[in-house]
Amino acid sequence: MTLFRKSIAVVLTGSLLFIAIAVALPLLPVYGEGGARRDVVLHERERNAMLMDMLYLVEFEATQSEAPTSREQTIELLDKLVIPTLESLGKDGKVRAGGIADGTLAGAFVVGAKSKDEVTELVRALPAWGIMQWKVTPLETFAHRADIEKKVVQGLRTQK
Repeated sequence: MTLFRKSIAVVLTGSLLFIAIAVALPLLPVYGEGGARRDVVLHERERNAMLMDMLYLVEFEATQSEAPTSREQTIELLDKLVIPTLESLGKDGKVRAGGIADGTLAGAFVVGAKSKDEVTELVRALPAWGIMQWKVTPLETFAHRADIEKKVVQGLRTQK
């Protein structure tokens, strides 16, 4: 390798190293070991998500009145209602987590929505909504509830 090529290689390597340091250094105080700023950033992100969407627990269970009585009815029920509903819930970006209780046609999922009406619309749009019993419960985030409890503690401390 000639001296000229070695010089170019050293300059390019140095440039890449400089760029990597220039990008990484500003992030260290935020995501480094100190952690306080990182926690503030993560808490702010969770608070903003909470302002955009409330969380709802949606529980469901198949009703006995719609139980199929024949093999053909079972195939039709599963093929036209149950499977499309489960696939829809698995693909919906609003559904954060959930699943089916093993061996049953009962389950639950957590959905992010702006209102309970939005959750009702989501549920009613599911192919199997008419053959299931549905229960929708609003949820608080852990961070939000922790903030409420901290205020209670502060209030109790000032009452001494």
